[in-house]
Amino acid sequence: MKQITTLSFLLIVCSLLSFTVEAKSKMIRLTTDEGAIVFLNGKQVSQPVKIVVTPDQDMYVRIEKVGFITQKRTYSYRDVESKKEYIRLEPDDAFENSFVTNIANQDIDIRASKPEAESWITLSRIITGYFDVIAITDKTTGYLCTAWSVKSFKAATIRTRLIIKTSSSDPLVYKAKLVSEYADAGTSANADEAFKKWDRVLRTFENAIPELQSRLGK
Repeated sequence: MKQITTLSFLLIVCSLLSFTVEAKSKMIRLTTDEGAIVFLNGKQVSQPVKIVVTPDQDMYVRIEKVGFITQKRTYSYRDVESKKEYIRLEPDDAFENSFVTNIANQDIDIRASKPEAESWITLSRIITGYFDVIAITDKTTGYLCTAWSVKSFKAATIRTRLIIKTSSSDPLVYKAKLVSEYADAGTSANADEAFKKWDRVLRTFENAIPELQSRLGK
């Protein structure tokens, strides 16, 4: 009889503890745009996302979708009020103003049909039509590098520059590299360690390489 009473007491205590923990937790039903990928504490989950927040643990949500700005949320017990939340993603303006291309950060051959002196003048004129400043130019070695052209967007800072090197004198061939990199919004253009290669190019420079190939090849 005593064992039964003890067992009953333990069951009651467990039930009370379970009820206490449950009472101290808050649940949010989270939804977002269709096609978005949602991560809860680093693990991918499907929609709708049920987020259980307890006093001793914060929950972290990251939402990603191609062409949209990544959204991050931290849910703390003391801050949670609503039981439902819809997060609408904002279009990524850096994405909208760029295009994916295999010429980004790659050496592209530019074959010239004109004499070297004339080709160099043509090349320089074309480049200054796209970039405001040429940082380094050495006609003797056939090397040219523009200064970074920096464009700031809501979610990213994009920097672009063009590097030209002579790879062959006979026949005359230049190698052109359109360097395209991105970093978080507000990053200084000189913070090299913060930038990463980007497989996209701003539309401002869309015709730079094709124009070099076309005009130098005539």
